[in-house]
Amino acid sequence: MEPGDPDPLCRGDEPMTEELEARSEPGPADEVLIDRESPIPLYHQLERRLRDEFESGRLSPGDKLPSEGELADRYSVARSVVRQALSSLASAGLIYTQRGRGSFVAERKFHGRFVPSPTGLHDELTAAGLEMRTRVLRQERVKTLPVDVQEFLGATGGFRVDRLRTVNGKPLSVVTTYVAEDRMPGLEQQDLEDKSLYAFAEQEYGLRVAHGSRTVEAVPADPVLAELLEVEEGASLLLLRSATYAEDGDPFEWFDAWHRGDRTAFEIDISPSRGMRPVPDRVFEARPSGPPRATTPHDDQERGEPEPTAVPPTAWAELVTEAFASAPVVAVLRAPVYGDPQALAEGLRDGGVRVVEFTLTGANALEAIDQAREVEGVVVGAGTVVTREEARKAVAGGAEFLVAPANVPEIVDAVDGRVPVVLAGFTPSELLRSWQATRAAVKLFPAGVLGPSYLKDLAGPLPYVPIMPSGGIDATNAADYLAAGAHAVNVGTALSPVDAVERGDGAELLRRTQDLVRTLPDTEAA
Repeated sequence: MEPGDPDPLCRGDEPMTEELEARSEPGPADEVLIDRESPIPLYHQLERRLRDEFESGRLSPGDKLPSEGELADRYSVARSVVRQALSSLASAGLIYTQRGRGSFVAERKFHGRFVPSPTGLHDELTAAGLEMRTRVLRQERVKTLPVDVQEFLGATGGFRVDRLRTVNGKPLSVVTTYVAEDRMPGLEQQDLEDKSLYAFAEQEYGLRVAHGSRTVEAVPADPVLAELLEVEEGASLLLLRSATYAEDGDPFEWFDAWHRGDRTAFEIDISPSRGMRPVPDRVFEARPSGPPRATTPHDDQERGEPEPTAVPPTAWAELVTEAFASAPVVAVLRAPVYGDPQALAEGLRDGGVRVVEFTLTGANALEAIDQAREVEGVVVGAGTVVTREEARKAVAGGAEFLVAPANVPEIVDAVDGRVPVVLAGFTPSELLRSWQATRAAVKLFPAGVLGPSYLKDLAGPLPYVPIMPSGGIDATNAADYLAAGAHAVNVGTALSPVDAVERGDGAELLRRTQDLVRTLPDTEAA
């Protein structure tokens, strides 16, 4: 089902009652699955019941779920139980919510192997019974490869092949592959439409993948990728970068693959026989563009620098500890212009959120920061700081902390310790470097791509790094992120919708803040 297609369970936004009852009216077998005598929590039982409906095909991708009230009545449970079950399903990527319309079954995610296999993604999905198509967008010999590709392949020139992959008629990924010219002579003339490059290389050139290294990171879709993958410009994509070797031990290929994050999940195999460590022996340094370069995570120790073992007292902790006592939340305000900043800050504070970030994308951001600081009991900072000049102006304007959307160490140098700086990252390497540069909290962005489970996995090997997830956080999942180990959560439009911020509607922010804070454990809600 495509967005905008008629909903088989709905007529407009209203459920088709007779059809819904015919398809999902609970019978005796259903009632057994909600067992009040079982030690399994009710919301887990309800979640399992809904998962069964997804897996059986009774509810298909794009189908609208019954409302919270309907589910509560059908299974004789409280709405809070339904809400917990739906939150868990959303965190797992099985459903999604559209404001004003309800919850819908999400598209199935296609699983790729994080380590290279001899077959590749094309053959894996085809073997799973899915219709995998590959359209060649560009196929040519290039005289000069990107510098990092040259270093890996050991060649100045080679071949470049750009392909668009679709599954069951819908775009999944765009792949750019580089191969040294002497590895596959004449590749620019070969027919690669709807073919697996790995299978083709083995059949025509006797080359077989033996091993390699990969990294995955979240990146925004540029205009070209957005058009090819049918997503909005700026939407989060998963960029998989890979460098592989053939069985003869020499480099074989280099590729960058941009995957739709809503349709892809990567699986990682762990082999106990190799020894299990918090971080791999070798990792890739994630960078905004170009292929990755291998680095060693123990470089600091080799240079004689001690591995961090605990969070030392910092200016950040001194600044926010008292404010986070009411709720460990940073309200992120973003709008073209900020109306009545004092009213906005008062609404957030009175609702229980006392740390406020005005992003510099607003025309009057510096004035807003200055005015909001007049509100007693509120810590006010500047967000989306990306240059030295912006950092200096924000501090001069009264910002008590700065937040960058990426790892921008120049900002730290620019403020020279006058205020805490929060840098961002997504991979373990990026987050660790950001923390080492600031000894403040680090921003995990975009957290919504992989959800609370990813944060929990990060917290294991990085317990000393205070991580603040950002992106897609609201009242339905904020508590899950905190339970997974978040230092605090960044909440944007769920607390401060653009229209309310432009109006300076503190009452609306107060209402939304109270609703959020009520979902959080152990808070001193207003």
